[in-house]
Amino acid sequence: MHTASSIQFQTSTLRTKPHSYVDTPHMPPNLSAKEQEILKWCAIGKSSWEIGRILNCTEAGVNYHFCNIRRKFRVSSRWLALIKALEMGLIHLEGETELHPAVAQITRLASKRL
Repeated sequence: MHTASSIQFQTSTLRTKPHSYVDTPHMPPNLSAKEQEILKWCAIGKSSWEIGRILNCTEAGVNYHFCNIRRKFRVSSRWLALIKALEMGLIHLEGETELHPAVAQITRLASKRL
């Protein structure tokens, strides 16, 4: 049987966050070189399968990295993670030939704000 204090302790431990999460908008997450490269390919519009072929790894491996990227940015999609990475300056797309149309529009809007 659980006592009130043990239940309270257990629920308070559930509220703690891993250290890899972004706690403030001023503190960018620490992305690995592979995660940055995957985000760049995503910005060009490549699928997980295509990125896996380019980087010589499996689609599941790319999706694993995307899962870590989403967790670090505390977002639910790769597109939101990409937007945050661009806004925080964690990836740079200068010189990229063909950006995904949505990413091209986002970068144009972001440059107008600056």
